[in-house]
Amino acid sequence: MDALIAFLRDTRTTPKAFARLIGLDAGRLERILSGEEAVDPTVAQRMVDATGGALQLSDLIYQTPAAATVVDFRGRFAGETADIDTDLLAGILATLLPKLIGGARRVGDEHLPRLAADATAHTYLALSTVTTRRGPERLIQALQPVFAEILEDLSAPEPARRRLQRTCEEAAALYFRAQPQARRA
Repeated sequence: MDALIAFLRDTRTTPKAFARLIGLDAGRLERILSGEEAVDPTVAQRMVDATGGALQLSDLIYQTPAAATVVDFRGRFAGETADIDTDLLAGILATLLPKLIGGARRVGDEHLPRLAADATAHTYLALSTVTTRRGPERLIQALQPVFAEILEDLSAPEPARRRLQRTCEEAAALYFRAQPQARRA
């Protein structure tokens, strides 16, 4: 269970929260983590699904000596081909951000779409370790804090803040419509 323990530690997820996520009694998960109880294949698959593939069945069912186990969760996701095309996203954000914030407001705002696209792409990839959302849903989830921070930094009025969710949904729809071959990570 070293990989599961490392995953929980690295993602700062409590065993109780993870047990709830996979529909398992918290006491049973504690017994699995301590080695008192073996994980059955059904529970192992739920763990794999809940971690979006960060854990693999072989991490949970076939154990190797702890000293020989090195798990690189970031490497597993870095190998994913589900990266965001930041050029495409920046182009989409170049049309949506001015509408959201009411036009360019300061010197340097012309760089905002590229910065927002880069931040969103990093957030999108990072979310793969803590969410099972995929494709447009994950992109919306990644766009929300980026847009919220932009609105906060610009002291945007309340109407702009109310458009945040709709703008995130529109950006995700435009992105995946413009790139139909985009893999649904």
